[in-house]
Parts: sequence; structure tokens; C-alpha cells
Amino acid sequence: MREVAAFLSVLAMIALAGAARADVLVTDLSEHQVAIRSNFTGTQILLFGAVESRTPGSRAVNRDIIVVVQGPVRPVTVRKKERVGGLWINHDSVTYPNVPGYYAIASTRPLEVTTEPETLRSLRIGVENINPGTPSAYTIDGQTQILQPEAESAFWKALIRSQRREGLYLNLPGGVTFLGQTLFRATVDIPANVPVGLYTAKVYLLQNGEVIDTISSPLYIEKRGVERLIYRWAQSDPLLYGLIAVFIAAFAGWLASAVMGRR
Repeated sequence: MREVAAFLSVLAMIALAGAARADVLVTDLSEHQVAIRSNFTGTQILLFGAVESRTPGSRAVNRDIIVVVQGPVRPVTVRKKERVGGLWINHDSVTYPNVPGYYAIASTRPLEVTTEPETLRSLRIGVENINPGTPSAYTIDGQTQILQPEAESAFWKALIRSQRREGLYLNLPGGVTFLGQTLFRATVDIPANVPVGLYTAKVYLLQNGEVIDTISSPLYIEKRGVERLIYRWAQSDPLLYGLIAVFIAAFAGWLASAVMGRR
């Protein structure tokens, strides 16, 4: 038993020594808060950083950087349209409980040549590896149903296509560039329709296909000014907000017709 314990102790010391020599990340964002106002048309976030070598004189070989910027998760319902009686109507639907409202990934090289698919799946890197939670499927009359994996996969792929069309899911191979041996940068687009909430910018450092360090930075996207007050009002009392919005629209229509009538 003593020999086994000594052997395990030596292995632990070797692992600690290897960890001490491993390269580490130092990163930051150009801004940690994005304010959305009435004139907001989108912006860009610059992520920059450096790789600090723990071994003096070592050269940066076979290094890769993967940046994942993910927005707040929320339930999303995907509906399938079918032709009934000559009309296209919403038929079956699937609701996913934990869908990122925004997901952007940038890397030094395409993901498939950066590391093994098993590593990407285990780290949930890539749109196809997002875990949206256990989906719930419903028929046209609201009854719960059980879908085959192939049918459910079609709904999930449709959701991804929709998010990509909206500019909310981005894949940028080559979007991370090294400036010399240690410095790197990546620019990520934030569209105007981005959801508000807490975001996470996570950076992975890989060497020879293995993840050797990770670091995360928070990013807050929120509404400011009058837009913030209206947004909070709509969330806290949607019925009253809807009634007043209808009243204002009706009053504006009446006022416009009255002015035009006088002419």
C-alpha cells in the first residue's frame, strides 16, 4: 500500500508541475456594457488578449484560440406550417426551454481541424453542440405528443436556420487572429435585434487539439433611457401596456384623419 501511495503522490506532483508549466490566457473586452437606445443599429465587440508562456524561451506552436459569446437562454417555440384547406397554418410545434438568444463563435481555424469532435461536444462548442434542454412537442390542438428523433431534429435545425437569418447565430472560422507569437484579437458583431441580458464571452486556449486553459468575461446588454422604462413596463404589466398602446395608436389615427379632413 505504501508503494501505491508513493506512486500516486509522484503522479500528482508531475501533474502539478505540468499545470504550472502550461500556458495561460489573459483576455479582456473593449466594453463590458452595451446600451440599447432608440437609435441603436448594432455594434461590434472587440475581444483581445495574450497567451502567457510559463516556460521561458518556449515558442508558440500548434496553438488555437476559440471564442464563444453566448447570450441569455430563454424558451423558444418552433412551429411547423402545413397546408390545410388551401391555407398555410401553424400545425405541430416544439418548445425548447433553454435556447441561447445569441451565439457567436470565432476561432483561429475551422473547428473541425482545431480539435476532435468529442472535445467540442463535451465543451458544448459549436451551434450543433448547444444543449437546449428537453423539448416538449405539441399537436395543433395543444396536446402533448412524442416525436421521433429525426422529426425533432428537423425542428431544431429550423430554429438554427431562423437564428442565423436574424444574425443571432454566427460562425467565424478565422475570426481570431494572432498578432505575433502571443497577442490575439477577435471582433464579434452584435446586431440591432439582440436580446437584452447577461452574456458570457468565453475563450479557450488549445494546444495540439487539447484545451489547456479557459477564461470567461461578462458582457451586459441592456436598454437605457425611455426604452428601458417602456421595456420594463411591458414586462411587468403587459395587459395595461397593450391597452395603452392600442389607445395611442387609435388616437393617432383619429388625429391624422381629422387633420386631413380639414384640408
